[in-house]
Amino acid sequence: MGKDDAGGSGSKGLEEDLEDRFEGLNLCGEEETDLDFSGEIDELIGEVRWLAIFRVHTLKPFSHAALFKQMRNAWAAAQDVTFKAKGDNLFLAQFHCLGDWTRVIEGGPWLFRGAALIMAEYDGFTNVEDYKLDKVPVWVRIQGIPGGLMRKKALAEKVARKVREPPIKVIVNEGVLNSSKYLRARVSLDVYKPLVRIVPITIKERKMYPKISANGVNG
Repeated sequence: MGKDDAGGSGSKGLEEDLEDRFEGLNLCGEEETDLDFSGEIDELIGEVRWLAIFRVHTLKPFSHAALFKQMRNAWAAAQDVTFKAKGDNLFLAQFHCLGDWTRVIEGGPWLFRGAALIMAEYDGFTNVEDYKLDKVPVWVRIQGIPGGLMRKKALAEKVARKVREPPIKVIVNEGVLNSSKYLRARVSLDVYKPLVRIVPITIKERKMYPKISANGVNG
């Protein structure tokens, strides 16, 4: 199979079926001795480079080949990207330089046919089914915040935490007046929860309701 092999469909069911079969076997000789790599696992994980695990946030069927082609185009990696399907909607991607990996992992969210890719770093050894893959990083705009709250990072982060905690990043020039009409923050949104629409703020008994909007989607 090639590196775009999509033959991983139903892999979890197959693995569980094999485990059930092995439990009923009468093992003998070398079959009874486990190969234990526990002592080497930390070193092995340290040698794994630039892997990501991802799924498409959709219930619709789609072509794996079309997904891989579109992501290669969207990511525009300096070096090739190797894909491997681990299920109908679960994939691994290996990048071949740190710059490509960092830009893709930190540069989302990425879209495939209007649906978000949910990505995470992968260590090469953890069971892929153990990854929840339920959060996607997005840039949000918080409009209507007093200028004073956008001059101090600690205060700006406190506002951003109302959108989702913890914020990944807030754009603040410490101690300098923000020329923008809104505060920009990068947060991890739970794909199963609605986006917070307002951030109620009280200053000197005056109530304000800054509005929140999401932006910055790639694909």
